[in-house]
Amino acid sequence: MAVELIPLLRSEGRLGTWFAEGWSARAEPDCHPLAEIEAALEPGDALILGSQMNYAQTRSLIARTASRRIATIFMFDHWKNYAEHFRPGPLADLILVPDEIGRSLALAALGAEAGPRLRILPHLALEAAVDRIAALRCPVTPGMIAFLLDPTELAEGLGYDWRCALQAAGARIAALPGRHMVVKPHPRQSEALVAEALTTLQQRGIPCEIYVGDAERLIAAAEEVWGMTTVALNTALAAGKPIRSFQPGRNRAGASASNPHIEPFALTEAVAENGAIGP
Repeated sequence: MAVELIPLLRSEGRLGTWFAEGWSARAEPDCHPLAEIEAALEPGDALILGSQMNYAQTRSLIARTASRRIATIFMFDHWKNYAEHFRPGPLADLILVPDEIGRSLALAALGAEAGPRLRILPHLALEAAVDRIAALRCPVTPGMIAFLLDPTELAEGLGYDWRCALQAAGARIAALPGRHMVVKPHPRQSEALVAEALTTLQQRGIPCEIYVGDAERLIAAAEEVWGMTTVALNTALAAGKPIRSFQPGRNRAGASASNPHIEPFALTEAVAENGAIGP
C-alpha cells in the first residue's frame, strides 16, 4: 500500500518521512527507523499507519499521538484483525478499508463508534499488481502450481501452520499427475527452512521446488495459484487465476482470520502423517 501511496503524496507535496522496521525497512532504502518516529512528529501532523502484527505497538502509538494532537490515518490492506489493532485503546481518526466487505467486518468488530471514521480506499497495491501481471504477457508453464506461503506458526493458535499447509498441498500434488509445485517463501521466512521442508516432500516423490524471485511473475506463469491467507491470493484471483487456500485443521480462530474473498476456495481438511488428506 505504501509503495503505491508514497509517490502520490510526494507529487502533492504532502509527504513527510516514511518509517519502517523489519523486512519492510530492508526492502525500502528511503525508510527511517521506526524508533525515530515520535521525535519527528509535531502537533498538527497526520500519521499514516499500515497494518502489521505487533498490535500492542500500534495501540500504544495511536494512544500517544492522540494525546499530542496528532491525527492518525490507519490503512488496512487485508480483511481481518480489525479489532486487534485498536482494542483496548482509542481508534484511529480515519480507518481505511479495501471495500464494502471490509467496512462491514470493521463495523462488526469495532462497533458503531467506528462508523464515522471508516472510509473505503480501494486496494491500491492489489490493483497495481494485477495491472503489472497482465502487462507481463508471460506464457503459462504447463502443470505448474505456484504456492505462496505465509509465515504462520502453530503458536499463533489458528489450528495450522505453514508446514501443515505445505503437507496438505503436497498431498494434493501427489494426486494430480503431471503437476509440480513451485513454492515462494514469505519475505519474513527463512528460505533455508522452507527448502528443508520441501526436501521432505521431495523424498516422498512429490515434485516441488523453491522459488525466490518475483511473486507477480510466478503468478503470471502458473496454471493455478495456491496459498494460505496471503493477500497475494486475492491478487491471483483478480488476475484470473484459479486459486486454492490451504488451512488444514483450522479452528474457530483460524476461520475468523481467513480472508472472505478466498473463503470459497479454502481447503480445511487435516492431513495424516502419511500425507493422506483426512475427511
